[in-house]
Amino acid sequence: MPPKVKRRLQQRLLPIAALEITATTIVVADVLRAKSFRHGHRLGWLLLAFVQPIGPWLYFMFGQER
Repeated sequence: MPPKVKRRLQQRLLPIAALEITATTIVVADVLRAKSFRHGHRLGWLLLAFVQPIGPWLYFMFGQER
């Protein structure tokens, strides 16, 4: 891969990676503090939080108590 293309690819992927790392961090903190969940249990959500890219977003949709 030419250096110019590689650099462009890295520039496009960096914000996505930062978003995933941030979402995972928020999910882990929230799961550790939560007293209950809409579906599932603590260990399941902790493990799913590290399944990228869908784990954190599934927690926000289905696990997080509102």
